[in-house]
Amino acid sequence: MSITVLYQDEYLVAVNKPSGLIAHKSWVAKDAKEFALQTERDQIGKHVFPIHRLDRPTSGILLFAFSGKTAQQVQAQT
Repeated sequence: MSITVLYQDEYLVAVNKPSGLIAHKSWVAKDAKEFALQTERDQIGKHVFPIHRLDRPTSGILLFAFSGKTAQQVQAQT
């Protein structure tokens, strides 16, 4: 599986999460085998940190940061 990258710079990457894909590993969805976070990490070869999440049935734009510090700074702005 691959996820479409909509935007990427030195700090952030925005991807188009399809419906049915869970944003990140969670006890709520123990049956899930694929995750947007891990898929994107594998796809671009960098660690990514979620800035927010979307529910499994929801499609839309997910924003990841390339550092925990950047993720915290963006989250603080919301």
